Amino acid sequence: MKNFIKNTTGYVALFALLFGFNACDQSEVTPEANLSAQNSEAAHQTNSMNLNKTYTVELMELNGSGVHGMAHIELMGNEIEVNLEAAGLTPEMEHMQHIHGFTENNKNAVCPPLSADTNGDGLISLAEGVPFYGPVLVALDPYPTADATGMVDFMDQYTIARAARSLQNNVIVLHGMYVDGVYDPTIPVACGQIKVVNQGN
Repeated sequence: MKNFIKNTTGYVALFALLFGFNACDQSEVTPEANLSAQNSEAAHQTNSMNLNKTYTVELMELNGSGVHGMAHIELMGNEIEVNLEAAGLTPEMEHMQHIHGFTENNKNAVCPPLSADTNGDGLISLAEGVPFYGPVLVALDPYPTADATGMVDFMDQYTIARAARSLQNNVIVLHGMYVDGVYDPTIPVACGQIKVVNQGN
């Protein structure tokens, strides 16, 4: 009988101890703690907004255009400065240029391969390229007009949305060339992956 009482007393003590630990754990999760965690997350996001990063882009021809060039991007919080030089463009014509990419699941945009020409006409159209490089995230306008030698030297600043801020997942696409004697301002003529030079401050 004494052993039964002793064992029962031991179980009660163990239960009380476990309950005490559980209550202690619950008491530690206070509204102040939750608020502190929220503030910490907000601070992290703010710090991310304050990061400066540098990127480069090597623009390679699409659709046999002969267009090539380089771009340099400085990210400063939610602002970017884009410097872009390209040659081989259609002289004295306006050329659209965009940052293309995807906003879901951190999917990487890529420059379209030859197999993107699904209708077999020998050219990759704007629509045929979208599955590879995604929709327009940032329009780099006002769009430049190539000089008499087919060159552009472009610089401008833009505010970008948070969804576009993982720039290394995106590409720059230049557009515009003659097709069958008619200037098509939408057709992709050059594309380049945006690559990180540094990881920020």
